[in-house]
Amino acid sequence: MVFVRHVVSVFIITLMSVVASTTVLAKECTENPFPVSDVRAHGWGFDIENTRHIPANIAGLNVADVPKLKLKWAFEFEGESKVRSQPAITSDSVYVGSPSGTLYALNKDNGCVRWTFDTTWEIRTAISVGKNKKTGKDMIYFGDFRANAYGLDGETGKVIWEQRVDEHVAATITGAPKLHNGVLYVPVSSFEVALPVVPVYPCCTFRGAVVALDASNGKVLWKTPVMEEPTKRGTTSLFINQYGPSGAPVWNSPTIDVKRNTLYVGTGENYSSPASNSSDSVIAMDLDTGKIKWIRQLIPNDAWNMSCAMPVASVNCPKEKGKDLDVGASPILVLAKDGKDIILVGQKSADVWGLSPDTGEVLWNNKAGKGGALGGVHWGMTFDGEKLYVPISDYVLDIPGLNPVDSDTTKPKEPNLSAIDINTGKMVWRVDMEPICDKREECSPGLSAAITSIPGVVFSGSLDGHLRAFSTEDGKILWDVDTTVPVTATNGDEAHGGSIDADGPVIVDGQLYINSGYGFFGELSGNLLMVYSVDGK
Repeated sequence: MVFVRHVVSVFIITLMSVVASTTVLAKECTENPFPVSDVRAHGWGFDIENTRHIPANIAGLNVADVPKLKLKWAFEFEGESKVRSQPAITSDSVYVGSPSGTLYALNKDNGCVRWTFDTTWEIRTAISVGKNKKTGKDMIYFGDFRANAYGLDGETGKVIWEQRVDEHVAATITGAPKLHNGVLYVPVSSFEVALPVVPVYPCCTFRGAVVALDASNGKVLWKTPVMEEPTKRGTTSLFINQYGPSGAPVWNSPTIDVKRNTLYVGTGENYSSPASNSSDSVIAMDLDTGKIKWIRQLIPNDAWNMSCAMPVASVNCPKEKGKDLDVGASPILVLAKDGKDIILVGQKSADVWGLSPDTGEVLWNNKAGKGGALGGVHWGMTFDGEKLYVPISDYVLDIPGLNPVDSDTTKPKEPNLSAIDINTGKMVWRVDMEPICDKREECSPGLSAAITSIPGVVFSGSLDGHLRAFSTEDGKILWDVDTTVPVTATNGDEAHGGSIDADGPVIVDGQLYINSGYGFFGELSGNLLMVYSVDGK
């Protein structure tokens, strides 16, 4: 049985992470090796609280500049159909990962390649940059599809250390490792949700976790699973062993609370019965030891895997037949008007929550859309110091075998961008997104990708491939560009973007960086990192 599990897992891993063999033809830089310059924006949330807000002195872009943005250069990830590694930006360089497992160091001004580092597996996490506390060297940090975390020499791209953070065959790193005070906090997620479609797969044994590494050498300081170890729970009708509880992957980048010496993460659904109290939850852990301080489950009994969508494989569908309502977006830690801290949480159910960071107590709750497995809040909200901005996907595509969140399926879905008062949870304004063509599946207006704010503006990419800028005052659209239009990339090829999903825009020194292309779930494929500046200069 162990052999069957291994063969099935390796087969699906191979299908899910194909390593491209195309030769990199991108323009190479001519300058000599360079030191890493001042870090301008890096990591998933741009700060330890995961606000995804970039202040004016870093953004270098104001409201009046936004309508003047034009393409400056575009970097093509050759042979790819998706791009989802949010870049890190220094004063002269861009660091970004590819689906084929290459980490690129690019010149910030023209996109030429300074160096590359090749792994075997896809890099889909955001990239972090920081100094090695022991050597003083600048280092680059990220994770790959095979649950390996890396620390590279920032000047040359040479690997300093590599650490596998979880031995489960389906473990992966989706959320960006969070660098803080010499420690790299790595979230562990999984694609085991897909393996039960094979009826002979013994479902399921993965459990989400957070791993703390010494950022200087990759040594494991602590590891905290979010639930008890799965145990045998009987057999299927095919006499295959079943295990549980399982799942509760940590899809998001951890949030750091220095005052409370605490780390916060959100979890996904369980993969098998019985459902645990840590799925679809926000979990607080001690920064030094990883000890769990509290768990706040937002939706109970959400056990589901992809076998539920396939009648031939339904022997592995959990009895709960849940709805897949992960807390996929990173929690955001903010200060309210009354001087009290609040954790802001978005969920695929389209629920937005305000929680107490001390206890996890629910302070308020607001539903911003219909929600669902491909609906609600997917990858990330933003907070600009005044309001919380919430992107709602509500993708028109439905997944078979999933019960809808809203039982009234006659009502249309509600993709939108909303502004919420963090003190009350009440909506300040809402902009409903409309499809730009007749075929809704090809141009869904859903806002699944993480969003980013600068003073006065929220930038949001859409599944229809458009990147838009909204006024923080009233939601008015200030700028709209179609990233699917063919352009000439830095390697001289004609290339195009596609749906914008997963990672979000990065705005630094008057330049906006956005990945475009997401060939999953019927969305538009594409393979560009696109850079916009005022008048393209």
